[in-house]
Amino acid sequence: MATETVITTPLPAGATQQSVVASLHDHALYIRTTCPQLVSQKHVSGAPGPDQPCVYEITDKRPVGQTTFTMTLTNVADGVDAVIDGRAPTGSIVVRSKWRARADALEEVVEIESNVVTKKLIKGNVEKAHPGFHQAFFAEAVKA
Repeated sequence: MATETVITTPLPAGATQQSVVASLHDHALYIRTTCPQLVSQKHVSGAPGPDQPCVYEITDKRPVGQTTFTMTLTNVADGVDAVIDGRAPTGSIVVRSKWRARADALEEVVEIESNVVTKKLIKGNVEKAHPGFHQAFFAEAVKA
């Protein structure tokens, strides 16, 4: 069974729903923001567009070594859907995120599928790091 968490951050002054959506639709920005330990990214398939899945191979630095996983980003009218499909020594990991820009907030619903211990660790990391990711998207939205 998947574990779910929701992160909601109010839009700051100067950021509009449309500018936040535009920031979320910028896949290079999305990857740089949500993968702060990024080593490399490679476009695998798809073209960014409405409801068109775009697949990337991401290599991230970890405390010990590196990890490579697949990230699929799909632009939707009010945000972006992201699916991370990876492996850990403990088994497979799938993280699905639905980022939605509302008139007054950015809401992210995250669903995590993995073993019990890894789910708990990932959920804690998401709840700690993702509010900062929201702020990074807002900073870009205010520039627009």
